[in-house]
Amino acid sequence: MMANILVVDDSDLSLKQVGKFLNKTEYSIKLAEGAPEALSLIENNFFDIVITDKNMPGLYGPSDEGGMELLKHIQDNYTATEVIMMTGYASIETAIEAMKLGAFDYLIKPFTQQELLDSIQRLLSYKGFINPDNTISIYKEMHNEILKLMENQNIIDDEEMHHSLKSLDNKIDHFFKTQSNWEKIILTQRESLTDIIPLAERLKELVDREDALDLIDNILKLTEKRL
Repeated sequence: MMANILVVDDSDLSLKQVGKFLNKTEYSIKLAEGAPEALSLIENNFFDIVITDKNMPGLYGPSDEGGMELLKHIQDNYTATEVIMMTGYASIETAIEAMKLGAFDYLIKPFTQQELLDSIQRLLSYKGFINPDNTISIYKEMHNEILKLMENQNIIDDEEMHHSLKSLDNKIDHFFKTQSNWEKIILTQRESLTDIIPLAERLKELVDREDALDLIDNILKLTEKRL
């Protein structure tokens, strides 16, 4: 699946590294050196995904919460754009906070190229549903409700929490994979029914018997109803 991706980081080294990873892919990539530049790009371009660092100068004055402010702005104004938050082990709680605010996923620095691609491809798989906005919304609600239960377990070790969160993601993905498989069946049936219509129309032109015409009309009506 093609995708327009914006990467945001006020660290030139980190930004170039992620850009180097992604420029090897089929995705369309833009880079922004901080939240203000990212905001300008978002207002003038459509992005499927924004991958942003959490700790950057802010959008609205002195702050080191530029990533979180950018996330909130996207949530309020660009509902078709999803956010992946970049953070560090020392601030795993900020990754949790970001997901509560609407981030789809997070990456812990330093991450590998494969971890980055896996996160992107995972998000794009959800965007590939028949009704992606509704599916992603349900995913987030489910994720956050389970996250609340996990927080009540008093897991205080960042690495343990990270592994627990990724295990949670895998379990939810497995649940939605069933829906994805059903959607593939539905789409296949829709394509087959679409192919039947011109064939039935052609058959109708070739057949003169009244009872045959009635039968073909019924087939057409039933097919169109299923579509």
